[in-house]
Amino acid sequence: MILITGATGFVGKNLVLEISKKKRVRILVRRTSDITPFEGREEIDIAYGDLDKNEGIIDALANVEIVIHCAVRTIGRNFIEYYKMNTLGTAHLVRAMIQRGIKNIVFLSSHAACGPCREKKSLTEADQTRPISFYGITKKLAEDIIINSGLLYTILRPVSVYGPYDTEILKYIKLLNRGICPIIGNGEKYINLIYVTDLVQLIINIVNAHNFSNKIFFVSDGNCYSYTEVLELIADTLHKKNVRVYVPEKIALFIGLLNDIFLPEKKRLIWRDKVKELAQNYWLCCSDRAVIEFSFTPRYSLKEGMKETIDWYKQQRIIL
Repeated sequence: MILITGATGFVGKNLVLEISKKKRVRILVRRTSDITPFEGREEIDIAYGDLDKNEGIIDALANVEIVIHCAVRTIGRNFIEYYKMNTLGTAHLVRAMIQRGIKNIVFLSSHAACGPCREKKSLTEADQTRPISFYGITKKLAEDIIINSGLLYTILRPVSVYGPYDTEILKYIKLLNRGICPIIGNGEKYINLIYVTDLVQLIINIVNAHNFSNKIFFVSDGNCYSYTEVLELIADTLHKKNVRVYVPEKIALFIGLLNDIFLPEKKRLIWRDKVKELAQNYWLCCSDRAVIEFSFTPRYSLKEGMKETIDWYKQQRIIL
């Protein structure tokens, strides 16, 4: 049996729906989570619990051989909010796995755990980490917990992920759909991207091959994109003209502060921790290790993936 945490999140939801086509899986969710996509599916076993509160984890791990840990907090007001889920929740999971005698874990970390580049030169897994956000710091701490646990692990650091069920890039798509193109900070910015379907297939391949090599892997589609290129492609896919609005970092941080103070999580367009990341000019890494060791070959180009994503949003009437 495979246990998947974070099943109601963006990547987790895509993973569960795909992997359950061929394997029976168990998902660990809160009782308040929306499990609509999973209801009535006999191949999906639902276990209730809470990682950061250390509830229901031992029971959820019964008869489990492999854990895919996707649970994450990406939006928070302060370090503690991120720490409780991303770091402490991971510690609770690892402790329960050890108690159950379960050895194998795939951990979905993040490029943010390593941090941005200082110049237009891709980072490798051997480079020193320099996380700049609370999110990145707490994901790096979670990596360290797993590395020092004695478990057999594969840690993936995907770059910015986009695709169906995503809510972060959706915010930019909605703005571009209204003709607004916001850019935080100065100078051209460069990023890597990965379409969620390609990331999910990599995770499934690792599990199927039982490949737990105690290594960290960056995951991207192998291309370097400028922000301008990405935003223009989204606008073209939407068939919308747009006006670029450059927002100084200090003003963006103030707007993020107001969002953090006055708006609930789901309604925040931006938040301070995210501004720290968006203001950086280089989020680039090299995924050659994944290509070599997993024969990882992304299928989707940015154009194909973004069109499929936007078509899905339109089908769901999320954007019109």
